[in-house]
Amino acid sequence: MGRRQVFDKFKKPWRIIKGDTVFVRTGAERTKTGVVAQVNRDSNTVVVEGLNLKKKHVKKTEEQPGGIYLVEGKIHYSNVALMDPETGLPCRTTYRYLEDGTKVRVAQGKKTSGSIIPFPEYQRKKPRSVVVGPKCTPEGEVNRVTYTSSRGYAVLSAAGCYGFAGASAHVGFAASRFFGCSQPLLR
Repeated sequence: MGRRQVFDKFKKPWRIIKGDTVFVRTGAERTKTGVVAQVNRDSNTVVVEGLNLKKKHVKKTEEQPGGIYLVEGKIHYSNVALMDPETGLPCRTTYRYLEDGTKVRVAQGKKTSGSIIPFPEYQRKKPRSVVVGPKCTPEGEVNRVTYTSSRGYAVLSAAGCYGFAGASAHVGFAASRFFGCSQPLLR
């Protein structure tokens, strides 16, 4: 008999992300504020810029001189709280949806304003490539039916999905989602 597996599907979603301004509630750095530099969801920790400094001993190498450096340490995410942008006080948050359907964080608590906490700007380290390459399937080729079997199945060439010849457009769309295609199977 081994240990039981622990599933993380019941964990609550994090509301603290990289770039947020947070307030440290407990520990040696309590009552201080800073910007989140790193988030580690596996160990439930965050790294806040300039707080919880630890000494790191580095051995001398050819590339860098050795010495003792100050490095930012981890803080458990339950020990930090987001800051209300209007009052400047720590607050709890909740998610709400605006009229246009965008998801926003809203400050919640006794001394909070109930204002929207904006998501920080996210900049990719490497920009996404949008150039059409030689391995991309042409748009006209994707939905072309190349074979219809005797049982009524239609096979789309590039997508590799199967659809029923007599199915309606709605069933074709649902089946395309089931088989993992981005377009409806039959038009």
